[in-house]
Amino acid sequence: MLSVKTREHIRRRMEITGPHLAVLLCGAVSLGVSLAVVSDSLRIVEISDTHGQSGVIVTCATDVNTLVDQAGLTAPGSEDELEIVESNGRDRIHVLRAFTVPVTADGATTDLVATDETVGELLSEAGIAVGEHDIVEPALDEELERGDSVTLQRVEYVEYTTEEAVPTETEYRQTSLFYRNQDKETVLEEGQDGLDQVTWREIWVNGECTETVEIGRQTLTEMQPTVIKCYGEGVPVSIFHGPEVVDGVPTEGVSAVYTGKRSTGYSASLTSKGASGQRLTYGTVAVDPSVIPYGTLLYITSDDGRFVYGYAYAADTGTAMMAGHAFVDLYYESYDEAVTSAVIPVTVYVIDDETAAAYKEENDAIREADLAEHH
Repeated sequence: MLSVKTREHIRRRMEITGPHLAVLLCGAVSLGVSLAVVSDSLRIVEISDTHGQSGVIVTCATDVNTLVDQAGLTAPGSEDELEIVESNGRDRIHVLRAFTVPVTADGATTDLVATDETVGELLSEAGIAVGEHDIVEPALDEELERGDSVTLQRVEYVEYTTEEAVPTETEYRQTSLFYRNQDKETVLEEGQDGLDQVTWREIWVNGECTETVEIGRQTLTEMQPTVIKCYGEGVPVSIFHGPEVVDGVPTEGVSAVYTGKRSTGYSASLTSKGASGQRLTYGTVAVDPSVIPYGTLLYITSDDGRFVYGYAYAADTGTAMMAGHAFVDLYYESYDEAVTSAVIPVTVYVIDDETAAAYKEENDAIREADLAEHH
């Protein structure tokens, strides 16, 4: 237990120091309250811009310019844009620095301000419409960057039609018929120019025609070729087919060969029929039916090989054959051709019935096509 003297000493000290302790205690409480308030308003802010600058600060400031200044970055300009987000307890401020983009369109160049737009967005914001066929460089979906420029070319398509003559062409049909006069030519059909309707498309870029292309063609009048018969070495006169010929000789089906026989030539109207009832055409010949029956398939060539009548059917007869003055009379479609090819020593190959039957259907079709062509 404290003595009376000691208790009195403590009382006196308290009378002296008590007021000072009260003041200190009040100050400590006020400081704690202030620190608590400041702590609640402090936050971490990350700041960056499109120039690559960045900084992190701990601050209680709320003004953007103050925050950017505290981070050591250049204050945002009047045309800069801000992206402000909160992530992981931090505020993040990104400054989109504005830059100028020269845009050339419709004959003029205008400086437009961009931040993070695409080319299409920039043009749309400026009220510059882009047509379906217009050409924009860079492309509309390209992100703009500092230093870029944009060019818009107006493109227009203009279509129209014209009528265009199609000059007649020359079609040559070769035959060994003219082996005695190889420079001779005969016009079988006179040609006629055709007429086409042509659709064109003009491509206009910025008011200047840069290209004209054909996009359609319709025949109004068919072109008719000029058909000329001319000499062709070893080309058969006849229109009919048979076994393959090698070195002037059929490779199969030969049942008889007549060499050094006298041939003559004759002609008749295109509707004429031979003694067999078969219509006459290139590839029908007159024979002595007692030697060569009607319908027999033959292959006829000159003894020297310069003239080739080709595969032919025995379809007619005449007094010269019956009297033995000629072995075979070759049919031609004109008197002039018959005279040109009169009296030729020929070799006649007779094709057996079995081999000839293999070509009957094909030759019947050729005969029908020939009939249709001449009627």
